[in-house]
Amino acid sequence: MLLCVASMTIFSSCENQNEPDDPTQGEQNGSTGNNGNESEETPEPSEPKPLYELRVLTFEDNDYKGTEGENYWSSFIPDGQYGNGNGQYSWYDEGNTELSFTPSSTAMFPGYGGHAISNYVGNDLSQGDYTHDLQAYNVTGGANNSENFCVHFGYLDDSGMGMQNELIYFEFGDGIARTIDHMYVTNTTYVYNVLENGDGWLVPTGGVSNECWFKIVAYGYNDSEATSTAEFILWKNGVGVQDWTKWDLSVLGNVTRVEFNLIGSDELYGEYGLNAPGYFAYDNVAVRFDN
Repeated sequence: MLLCVASMTIFSSCENQNEPDDPTQGEQNGSTGNNGNESEETPEPSEPKPLYELRVLTFEDNDYKGTEGENYWSSFIPDGQYGNGNGQYSWYDEGNTELSFTPSSTAMFPGYGGHAISNYVGNDLSQGDYTHDLQAYNVTGGANNSENFCVHFGYLDDSGMGMQNELIYFEFGDGIARTIDHMYVTNTTYVYNVLENGDGWLVPTGGVSNECWFKIVAYGYNDSEATSTAEFILWKNGVGVQDWTKWDLSVLGNVTRVEFNLIGSDELYGEYGLNAPGYFAYDNVAVRFDN
């Protein structure tokens, strides 16, 4: 499958390595050229060399160049806004970023936890429940005014009561390690409503305190070796992210896989582990390809 999307080239600066003419050199050598009346021309600086190209996974049908059909990404979007666990199908951005997702075959509850394609948005917090878990909050579409995006569901805690026994991840389908430059992230309506208003069960009615925080943690791996981590705050000091926001992932270095977890402050944990919904929406994942 080929998915060619908007890309840009990053350039490095190149310094002129030629030293300036030494005005005494000609006399020392007994000749200055042209009888010492004219100096040699300074060479033009060389063109800067590109470091890498950015390829971007947009989840847009118009960007898809593979052979699986013109509506490859949209074909994954269900008619309703319930993701049904999110881990129901695989996808692969082959020929472009090479990022891929495959549902876990060893999950505690197979099919629960994954990355689901969506185009559902809204700002009505009365829809902030699990039946609308594919809805991104308070945006008009995907990042950069696009239509489609992706919704992550999955987390691990120490309770042993979660629906996963491993972290959800995407990886490079061709197995080659690369640097993921950034991606855009925002809250889902489900998460925002529970933190803002509570659900009357796991999170008390009235929502969380101003001291509460909720974040994504990304863990980079190059094969089995851990590289680094990156964090993104979804909620802090009584305020949650309500728009597509750039998240720098370049700090993870060259990776073959990135795992994601959702972690909160102490008040978000109880007898059953994490009480907040383990979701976030993401789009426009930019990957560096060396030139």
